[in-house]
Amino acid sequence: MNTLLTFSANHSSRTVVKWNLIYIFVVVAICLVVNLSVRLDYYFLKGIPELSMTETLQGLALIFINILFYKVIKIRSVGSGSLLVFGFFTALFIRECDFWFDKISHGFWLYPALISTLVVLYIFSRKHKQGVREFVNLLKLPAMSKVIVGVIFLVIFSRIFGTGSFWREVVSQDAFVVKTIIQEGLELLCYCFISIGAWETYQQAKMANTPNCYNDDYFRVLGK
Repeated sequence: MNTLLTFSANHSSRTVVKWNLIYIFVVVAICLVVNLSVRLDYYFLKGIPELSMTETLQGLALIFINILFYKVIKIRSVGSGSLLVFGFFTALFIRECDFWFDKISHGFWLYPALISTLVVLYIFSRKHKQGVREFVNLLKLPAMSKVIVGVIFLVIFSRIFGTGSFWREVVSQDAFVVKTIIQEGLELLCYCFISIGAWETYQQAKMANTPNCYNDDYFRVLGK
């Protein structure tokens, strides 16, 4: 039986539309909040210092992410795998709090980040085989691909895009050139993200129409 049709049968068309509208509303709200925070920081703080609305929202987002993955730790079949992800984002949160740790000593954030990472790895190693299996199960969840893409954008794209030497050269140009570089660069990033989503949709649609797809671990993890 077609898995997509089975899933839809358990959810009315009105419910599916409602949740998609909620999803769209949340994404639009996030876009507006990010733009608003950057503008407020620029107009009132003349930039984005450590104690800014933008930096504060980043910290709150990381706290929210950590809470969610901590809750996933308690879920059977993926819990041990989520422990690694929780440890990664915990270290990332500590890195984002470097401003406060620098009051102790410059670069001091590295020590609590290493300690938290070692603790997580130790706990994970105590049930290594189960942990690896559950980490693979976690990666099979469709939403995890968006988490991975988001992390890649965060760690690689944002760092390269925000290279100081590049922007020092850019800001000496006409303001329209600066505006175009930022806008077109972010548009390309969005198109790449959409392309990944389209590829996911194509693969999941094929999988849903594969005979006996219920026998696959992917659906057992999702409880289908």
